[in-house]
Amino acid sequence: MAKTKKKSSIFDQLINIVCVVIVLFFAVNEFSHLYRSLATIKATPDLYERHYTFSTTFPFVGSYFLMEPKNYDPKYSYPLVVVLHGVSTHAYAAEALANPKFRNIYPFFVMVPIAPKRAFWASPKDKAYRMKQNIPYPDNLPHVIAGVNDIKNAYVIDERKIMITGHSAGGSGVIGALEKYPDIFKAGIASSGAWSPKEISHIKSPLFIYHGTNDTAVPVQYAKNIKQAAKALKKPIVVQYLKGQGHGIGGYVYSNSKVWDRLLKAVE
Repeated sequence: MAKTKKKSSIFDQLINIVCVVIVLFFAVNEFSHLYRSLATIKATPDLYERHYTFSTTFPFVGSYFLMEPKNYDPKYSYPLVVVLHGVSTHAYAAEALANPKFRNIYPFFVMVPIAPKRAFWASPKDKAYRMKQNIPYPDNLPHVIAGVNDIKNAYVIDERKIMITGHSAGGSGVIGALEKYPDIFKAGIASSGAWSPKEISHIKSPLFIYHGTNDTAVPVQYAKNIKQAAKALKKPIVVQYLKGQGHGIGGYVYSNSKVWDRLLKAVE
């Protein structure tokens, strides 16, 4: 005799619906970097185009925006600037380089990766210098490297002039990138970042660090520690303190053409 299937109660159906909604919510949130944008990108939708990358690092699919140099000509090779946003998703360097005046002066490809909400670009092994994470999450630099490789395959990039910049958590990522990928990035600018002074031994490219003396989010002592360690190891790291400035120095730093001239001179 065939058994009759027990009809689920309304309560069971509601539980199932709630479970599905929770799973969908976490899936949408986990992969938000694939569809969300930055204020800089929204303000210049005709300049930055979204691309996707694939990596063996979770969440396996990455996302970045790319701005081509004005009047791109494949007969010539071009510099590439990677801009790492902070936790607040500011990408000051990308905003500055999208300015018409700067686009005319600096013929750069500008790559702006988007990190998952819970991910950092790079984390030092030294726990004293690591940002807090409620749930461990892989660093997102492997997706940045995947994007850089895609751009190199699609366009004529001068590999001697691949540079990286970033503010706050992005600044920390810049120092981490020069330490972990010294053969890829040829120079960097980090503003308001933090990194362990014990983990700069592999840095061999010029690094310019800017830090406000009144920074309460990331105390200026972090920059002082890096400066002291760099001097002892004879590393090409220059630290500049901005007297009286706080954490939000990104707009000031990257809107200064002298900063970009300094960076370009370092890779020439």
